[in-house]
Formats: sequence, C-alpha cells, structure tokens
Amino acid sequence: MTVPLEPGIVCNDIDRMLKFYVGVLGLKLVADAKTTPELSTRFGATPYGYRIVRLQTPYGERIKLVQPNQDPPKPNPVPKWVYERHGFAYLTFVIADMKEVVKRLKENGVKLLVDDPVEVRPGVFALYSLDPEGNYVEFVEYPDVPSYRPDLFKWRQFF
Repeated sequence: MTVPLEPGIVCNDIDRMLKFYVGVLGLKLVADAKTTPELSTRFGATPYGYRIVRLQTPYGERIKLVQPNQDPPKPNPVPKWVYERHGFAYLTFVIADMKEVVKRLKENGVKLLVDDPVEVRPGVFALYSLDPEGNYVEFVEYPDVPSYRPDLFKWRQFF
C-alpha cells in the first residue's frame, strides 16, 4: 500500500451523508466527481454511472461516498447488534474527547446505540452510532493514544 486505506460507502442520498460526515463529524470534502455510464460499466461498478465524493480526516485517511445515477442500492437491514452484520460492519474513529463527540452527535440527532459511552477496558471508552443510511460508526477514546498506536508516534507523525 502507498496511502492510507480508503473505504467506500455506496449510498442512496449522498448529500444527506455529506451533512453527517462533513457537517457533524468534521471530515473535509477533497473531491467530488462523476463517472460516465460507459466507464462505470467497463469498471464493473454500475451500468448507469455514479457520483463519488472523497472525504478526508486530519490524518489523511479517506472515506469515499458513492451514489449510482440510477437503480439505487438496496439498503442493508440494520441489525440490533453490530456484530450480526456480515462482512464490512462499521467504521472506527479514534477520538480525543468522547464527551464532546457525544454532545455533537446528540445535538445533531444522530442515533446512538446506547445513551452513554461504555468503558470497554480500563480507561478506554467506546460508542456506536448510525450514519443517516444505517451504517454503524464507532467512536473510541484511549487514555494514551501513543501506547495504543506506537507505530504512528515512532517518528512523531502525529501530536
């Protein structure tokens, strides 16, 4: 790999998803493009073309939101439990201030799986929410991020 991982989320309402990922979570819109039906057919994505936006975190990870021009994708059922979903089940954001994130999520009417973060290990708090189209999003706060990811702090890339 030459750049950080870039997961893609196929969606029905890209503008609504942008309001969540950019407006609520604070990711930065870095690209917005359309692909023709001819190219998307050749690529094996969809025979109708699509719109794709790329969003970026402060550390360079990107999330791609994709909306086909026709035949909207069938929504996946939202199971009661995160781990009931097969395959790619959720995105995780490691955050610095869980209280601030929870406050922002609640102010914006984001569905949380539980009312308050759960201490999953000593000092480690986690919370799941749903984005506007039913994709699980996890937020985790570690008491000492360099201990959790020493590889990122080896050359003081972050902080």
